[in-house]
Amino acid sequence: MLKKKFVKEKCVTCKQCMIECAVRHSSSRNISEAFLETPKPRFRLQLSIRKEKPHMTVCQNCAKPKCRDACEYGAITKFEDGNVIIDTVKCVGCWECVGACPFGAITKDTELKFAFNCDDCKGFNTMACVEACKTDALIYTDKYVTT
Repeated sequence: MLKKKFVKEKCVTCKQCMIECAVRHSSSRNISEAFLETPKPRFRLQLSIRKEKPHMTVCQNCAKPKCRDACEYGAITKFEDGNVIIDTVKCVGCWECVGACPFGAITKDTELKFAFNCDDCKGFNTMACVEACKTDALIYTDKYVTT
């Protein structure tokens, strides 16, 4: 399975990756309808500026996920393909995983009372964020790395 790589030198911080991520994870999967949905679709990665350079906060799919160890409810699984994914049905919203993640890559949905992270668009043939990036700041790779 392919992973994504963030090349910060190519990023113009347009945040199109975040928009397309939210649309991909919406009920309608349509940009015109997605942002009218309740609850609002949530993006699974965060693009920001740190030290005057683009920075992407996204699940690192850790070899030994601290978030999984912190979850008493078995809501976090590390799959054979390397993905670490939170099952939002099993999640009870205790937020222990949020505090345990050393990268700040887990988001609280306080409205629906569950946590979620980037799932690399599991179940789809492409990743919405990579497909949306017109500057090649997000590209496919065999292994997840940031530069």
